[in-house]
Amino acid sequence: MKEKTNRLYQFNGFQLDVDGGTLKKGPEIVQITPKAFETLVVLLKNRGKVVDKEIFFNEVWTDIYVEEGTLAQNISTLRKTLGTLENGKQFIETVPRRGYKVVADVNEFVTNEETFVIEKIIHTEIKADFRIHNSDEPENQNNSAAVSNSGSKNKSPGFLLLVSKNARKMALGLTVIVLISLAAFSYFKTRENSTAPPINSIAVLPFQTIGEQDRDKRLSFGLTDAVITRLSKLQKMPVRPTSAVFRFTEQPAVNAITAGRELNVDAVLGGTIQYDGDRVRVTVQLTGVADGKPLWAETFDEKSADIFALQDSISSKLAHSLALKLTPEQEKQLNQRMTNNVEAFEAYQLGFYLWNTRTQENLEKAKRYFENAVKLDPEFARAYAMLADTEHLITYYNSSNSTELYEQVRTHAMKALALDDSIAEAYLALAAVQIQAGNLDLTERYLEAAVERAPYNSTVRIRYSWFLLRLGKNDLSLNEMKLAQEYDPLSPVTNGALCNMQIYRENFPEAVKLCRRAVEISPNTADNRLSLAFAYFFNGNPDEAIAQAKLDLERGEDKNSALAALGYFYVRSGNIKAAETIVAQLKPEAEKDQHINRELAVLIYELGRKDEAYKYFKKAYESKSILTLTFNNDPLWKAIREDPQFAKLMEES
Repeated sequence: MKEKTNRLYQFNGFQLDVDGGTLKKGPEIVQITPKAFETLVVLLKNRGKVVDKEIFFNEVWTDIYVEEGTLAQNISTLRKTLGTLENGKQFIETVPRRGYKVVADVNEFVTNEETFVIEKIIHTEIKADFRIHNSDEPENQNNSAAVSNSGSKNKSPGFLLLVSKNARKMALGLTVIVLISLAAFSYFKTRENSTAPPINSIAVLPFQTIGEQDRDKRLSFGLTDAVITRLSKLQKMPVRPTSAVFRFTEQPAVNAITAGRELNVDAVLGGTIQYDGDRVRVTVQLTGVADGKPLWAETFDEKSADIFALQDSISSKLAHSLALKLTPEQEKQLNQRMTNNVEAFEAYQLGFYLWNTRTQENLEKAKRYFENAVKLDPEFARAYAMLADTEHLITYYNSSNSTELYEQVRTHAMKALALDDSIAEAYLALAAVQIQAGNLDLTERYLEAAVERAPYNSTVRIRYSWFLLRLGKNDLSLNEMKLAQEYDPLSPVTNGALCNMQIYRENFPEAVKLCRRAVEISPNTADNRLSLAFAYFFNGNPDEAIAQAKLDLERGEDKNSALAALGYFYVRSGNIKAAETIVAQLKPEAEKDQHINRELAVLIYELGRKDEAYKYFKKAYESKSILTLTFNNDPLWKAIREDPQFAKLMEES
């Protein structure tokens, strides 16, 4: 047994456990973000005193520069969470030009517990045990067949769902999730009182499958995501999101040190999976980035005759070797998994892999994989959430505001939350539905819920950033986008988003650097090359802008947008004839796609025909093709934005 000391603060019906990292009101745990928690700790530690803003910056944001607005936002979050005192006053008082002060009675306690505590790793999104076909069942010779919960075989209409040749192999790999999550976290717990350099951030690289085909590499990526998700749930340190390590699936890192430096983390967790008949060998290693030294390693070699016995064996063996004492609830959580259906989980993994690419073609494929996953298992909460977000992205990249499509997003997101209310992606999807409907208050609530549940998730930070920009909170928005890029430095999506943010801020040299990096990481990620073209143009390099627009036109993903960009560069560069040619090409296309009206409005306005431009602008406005966020911030719209006739129409939205 190991003695542990806890510091507790009690105030106004709440109890904060500093060492346990929890805030409770009565028996219920109150969900707040890690930074809000740390801010509250500073306030309670200095109760009765005015806490200067610099103290918060020095103790809460030790490794990153933030604006004062970020502190104010955390205080606002705490006020909402803690409510008011009996006298109606706020729990936290603002002291002008200085800082903040706790005005309630606070009691501090120190307790000793003779127990070695392991924090919750297995989250409630993992719903049930994985199922394996009995060894005497006939091998499914048709890979397009999928087994439903009732045992009947179904084929999805118009779509061939590929399943692995050996379902047992798939399920064997799933033991890695429990194995690595427990072992890695336990390693961190043993380092807390050591003199070793602290680990403040970590990346989990895609596990390499030895001796298998490309398809198995993609499935192993799904296992990597599961481990990342569980470690992220701890909210103890930034764990690089799955999108940050996605590139290493197709192009494995030269070594862990190089990957760690590129990802800007203190440690890297890597591993291999090797199947050999009825056995599976899993090897994992944690490596320090600063000195390249192995910090911890473990190898597991188990027989796989009974998948459930194998999982129990690995978990029990690991817990025993680390002297962990698991409560019955922790044991129960340890055995919880995403789905009963192996084929459903495989479909989810392949869908998640394709979702990460963000191309329109692969998003459509991802949607079909997620649809098959929930068809095979109607209680697969995370698959519903990812289906909802995928549908949102499809409508976003297609510039569609279809009420019918967004109703599907809402239905699938609500289904996910009905099964498991902890999944951040479901809240993101619901936020997208509400912002499309113009309900900003509810949008903010959903986005804040997503941030609370996944504070180090770059996608969550990006979506929240765009929303803050829409509200005119520019500094807070930029800070959120920088956090997204910090948590996911190798993602073409985060770099592209921060590039666009810098374009809106008219910091064009920085925008060029970020968008160039985004395109280098992934040349085909939607919108990034056109963003680079605009960054070049506004930075005073029209020739390079034209070259990039032509490259995007050749790619053929969204030819009309590339044509419109090219036309804009031509007219602003004085090549009126070439611009008029493009206008003539786009006008017939506007009859098929109403969103082209906004492109024509900009082009025709720049050509000096304001009345004609207004007609196209009004059509775009009526079809909700013009986003308020881009209209108010994008320099592309600057001339129109400053025109009273056009601005008046947008003010009505």
